Amino acid sequence: MISNKKARQEFMEEWWDESFKEQIDQNAYNTAPVEALVRFTSHFLRARFENSEQIKQLKFLEIGCGAGANLIWLAEKGIQPNGIDISQKALDLCKYHFQKNQLEHRLGDLKRCSATSLPFEKDSFDGVLESCVFQHLNEIDRKKAHQEVVRVLKPGGVFIGHMLSQNHTTYQLNKGSIKETEPGTLVLKSEEAKNKINLEAIGLSHFFSKDEYNGLLKGCSLIDPCETTYELPLEEAARRGYKKYYQAMWIVYAIK
Repeated sequence: MISNKKARQEFMEEWWDESFKEQIDQNAYNTAPVEALVRFTSHFLRARFENSEQIKQLKFLEIGCGAGANLIWLAEKGIQPNGIDISQKALDLCKYHFQKNQLEHRLGDLKRCSATSLPFEKDSFDGVLESCVFQHLNEIDRKKAHQEVVRVLKPGGVFIGHMLSQNHTTYQLNKGSIKETEPGTLVLKSEEAKNKINLEAIGLSHFFSKDEYNGLLKGCSLIDPCETTYELPLEEAARRGYKKYYQAMWIVYAIK
């Protein structure tokens, strides 16, 4: 375990740059927005804004924006998209896709930084999105990342997170054979999945319980984790080293 903060930051930057290089080489990065984020953001917008002109006044931030599929969806809705990522390769890819879609004029800030220290003022954003980022942080960094979400959200703003649940097949089948570095956390090193793309070989992975979020998102007036599950095709399950594979995720809906 890397304890020095600077060394850990440098390690994570290098690791995710390598992951995105593999994703680019294999054409394996996300090109469509995450359904969970689209669905829950749409719920938020419909409940609070009467027309598109009001929506065009909104600013959202995505933590771990990757290739930019979620940010492009926000831009198409008229929302100003902003993103951070620890990987410069991811940010370069995101910029490329905005240019390709002729939406660069809608793009706000894109910054390379950690989720634990966001370079934005308090109460900066109407919404913050996250998908499959916080689950790869250790306990100290997970707490800081969630605190940063609450800090940069405007009062009444929404946080929508997409994170691993302890009901996930990977956790249920490995929790007894792999020592947990902390409750709910496994360090995964599958021989079947040798690249840095699939969860099974991605290293530290935290599987959340529902009751964690009240502590992590202190300062929010509403915290509502909603669990979603679905089964992967048998071929994909086998490719990851399983007979059957149930994807269990929390979609965290929180209002500051």
